[in-house]
Amino acid sequence: MAEVVLDVELMDEAEDVRLSEAIDSFIQMQGQRAGADGFDFDLMVRTVFGPGGERLKQLIFQKHDLAQAFDAFWSSFRLLP
Repeated sequence: MAEVVLDVELMDEAEDVRLSEAIDSFIQMQGQRAGADGFDFDLMVRTVFGPGGERLKQLIFQKHDLAQAFDAFWSSFRLLP
């Protein structure tokens, strides 16, 4: 199974905390949707540095559909107050 990697550029420490909150919310939301069947979720998060020295978070998913769903979720979550 191929891994799906999302690179997330963070503007500051506050956005790093926000990303953690988004991951927690997304996992909880997906678990609720799964119901009694359970929810199988593999995610690895690591900090890397881009070519210009910018700090990035890499989110590594095992399932393409979950990576796409999180990417859309993060796009809206990061704009919430």
